[in-house]
Amino acid sequence: MTTPAAATPRSLLGDLRALPRPFWILAAGTFINRLGTFVWPFLTIYLTRQGHSVGAVAWAVGSFGIGSFFGGAIGGWCTDRYGRRNVIAIGSAASACCVLLLYAASSFPAVIACTILIGLAGGTYHPAASALLVDVVPPDLRLRAYAMLRLALNAGFACGAALGGVLANYSFAWLFVGDAVTTFIYSLIAILALPHGLRGQTKQAPLSVALGHIRRDRAFHSLFLAAFLSTLIFAQFGSTYSLYVTHSGISLGLLGWLARPEAVYGLLLGWNGLFVTCAELPLTRWSQRFSVRPTMAAGYFLLGGGFFLNLFASDFASLFLAMTIFTIGEMVATPIAHAYLALLAPESLRGRYMGAMELAHSLGAIIGPALGAQLYQCGPLALWGGCGLIGILSALVILGSASAANAPGTVRVAQS
Repeated sequence: MTTPAAATPRSLLGDLRALPRPFWILAAGTFINRLGTFVWPFLTIYLTRQGHSVGAVAWAVGSFGIGSFFGGAIGGWCTDRYGRRNVIAIGSAASACCVLLLYAASSFPAVIACTILIGLAGGTYHPAASALLVDVVPPDLRLRAYAMLRLALNAGFACGAALGGVLANYSFAWLFVGDAVTTFIYSLIAILALPHGLRGQTKQAPLSVALGHIRRDRAFHSLFLAAFLSTLIFAQFGSTYSLYVTHSGISLGLLGWLARPEAVYGLLLGWNGLFVTCAELPLTRWSQRFSVRPTMAAGYFLLGGGFFLNLFASDFASLFLAMTIFTIGEMVATPIAHAYLALLAPESLRGRYMGAMELAHSLGAIIGPALGAQLYQCGPLALWGGCGLIGILSALVILGSASAANAPGTVRVAQS
């Protein structure tokens, strides 16, 4: 009997060609937005140079998570009620304005207020973008779409982080201006070119139904907890990790140019983004042949293990190796986790599910910097050993979750 054409696996190029035009617009906007993500990676360095203590700076960075916590809840509801495009446009424009306000802040309470507002604005449009992707991309292409979106995100981040490290050597003002401009361009792209996606007039479920469904969804609970734990590790990326690298005094000579610790930090972040850009799509395709939960667990384990290796870093090469392992874990776990969440979310609850997952990341972003600052002051063993233990715990949470979706091949899972 002849195998139907639809059952024949497409090539990577075939998958990319099959992705709809609205997805590519969303990916382009994401690239531009992330190209100018200068402030968050360098905020800890900027504030400590303004004379604030490590503990105070940790609260400022954590305040971003407080804003994201509420922004995710508000954005999830608004996404289902008013349309994905509107929330992306308004949220990103508001975020651009708040970034400029942060640079103008003259007191520490004003800094705290601005970081909360940035998190609030950013938290609203992230679930909207995730929900729009699910709306416009067929189930069998969603894992590929998430990987491609992350490629755009990390390509922008790689270029932006490396450029940000250079700019930080001269003037922090350009970091804030560049961040605001690119975020506002993303807002314009959204309002002019993106579709609305699903809106509440047709398919929005009542809030009580949404809360009840999420409360009973044990598979989502495990994913939520694992995402929260992994975000505690990611939170060190823009807080204690930047301090650790810059205070280490490690520099790098490149073709006669001496990269100071700030530039070394930017290069490491740039390598993270570049590696994801080059390797995540083929790695995602390879990982589809394995069961979902063990694959996610392996990714979380490598996340923690990569940062654990920072404990033994004494030169650029060892920092580079640790970042490489961390990035492999990120590439293994993150696209599958996004596709798995899309599988769990009913159509009428997509915005609320994406918003609820944003809460997990926001809680991690609130607690992670303060926890990391305490561990940083105790010493490298406490900080990087703690990251390793959290990575193991995240893996165990996913492995222990009960889910009918633990079948080989995430794309096939998405079709079930």
